[in-house]
Amino acid sequence: MASEVNDTVNTAAYAIALSMTPMIGGATARQLINYCGSVEAIFHDKSHHLSRIPGIGPKIIGSLKNNQHLLQQAYEEIDRCHQQGITILDYEHPQYPERLRHIYDIPLVLYYKGQGDLNHKRIISIVGTRQATPYGLDATEKFVATLAKNNVLIVSGLAYGIDIHAHRMAVRYGAPTVAVMANGMDQIYPAMHQKDAWSFVENGGLLTESPLGTKPEARKFPARNRIIAGLADAVVVIEAASKGGALITADLANDYDREVFAVPGSIKNQYSQGCNQLIQQHKAHLLSRGEDIINMLNWDLDQSSSSTPTQHQIPQPPEELSEGEQKVYKVLAQHSDGLLLDKISWYTQLPVSQLAAVLLNLEFKQYVRARPGNRYQLRTV
Repeated sequence: MASEVNDTVNTAAYAIALSMTPMIGGATARQLINYCGSVEAIFHDKSHHLSRIPGIGPKIIGSLKNNQHLLQQAYEEIDRCHQQGITILDYEHPQYPERLRHIYDIPLVLYYKGQGDLNHKRIISIVGTRQATPYGLDATEKFVATLAKNNVLIVSGLAYGIDIHAHRMAVRYGAPTVAVMANGMDQIYPAMHQKDAWSFVENGGLLTESPLGTKPEARKFPARNRIIAGLADAVVVIEAASKGGALITADLANDYDREVFAVPGSIKNQYSQGCNQLIQQHKAHLLSRGEDIINMLNWDLDQSSSSTPTQHQIPQPPEELSEGEQKVYKVLAQHSDGLLLDKISWYTQLPVSQLAAVLLNLEFKQYVRARPGNRYQLRTV
């Protein structure tokens, strides 16, 4: 048991250190892990091995070789978080949000404080302008009230306007709510919402990828928005100007294959221009009532719906397959259109070098077929 705890702490420490390394974002980290096999292996791999990884050049390798001091900082961060009751969710942690595992720029580490389930069956993110009008606030309340009746967890960004109102309405109507922040857990922003934020911990939570002491700098908010988009089954935009964070979140949601809904508004209202634009460009469904969300996501058809396919819907791998082959089979069974090699590697946590051999064996056994562009697909009977 002690060994397992140490392994968990070590994985978290290496993940934190890698996330602190300059020039390493989620997509680059994912590429490194795919080829090296684990986050710890990245720190110990030789430069000439790293240089063979697509997209990894001399500057990134130099940054990796100069980051050993960050490992000590990571262990110190783990201690501080433990003292403050903050849970560290590295990408291998069993409580890590499953929906976020599937985005290309995955957050390697999340810091969480709360009781809400980040793998809740139904999650909706609500975003919008900081300059909310009575129209937007009223719409937010109506939608949240409907979602609360349907066992939905509400996610938003704690900002002024639509965000904080969505959180408060969730509390009012008894729905769990999670605030995703662009700052450390000890730097609640905006400060006026501190009381609200800590109240969410009882039936929801606070979530960030930033370590303690991180201030809410402007450049961190777009990265925060990708978590809001990726964490949910769908994103709802209620009042947004023609440019801004809400539209960035909507675009990210579309990139992640999430449903996007937008509330239409008057052409005279500048804070409806963004929503009208999303609808006009077919980037969002027109939203007029909360039931639209329930119907579009088919939650009305299956009251026990889950964010992932149920066990009986997924074909089970034949018993004759090895452990690695079964992992690949299960992943491909959930993606009927096939997956690229690097995505299979990420989902299965098998290094690309090992995965290539596994896929070849599955091809020989007639379970998998290779498609153009390094894509693999499960054969159908």
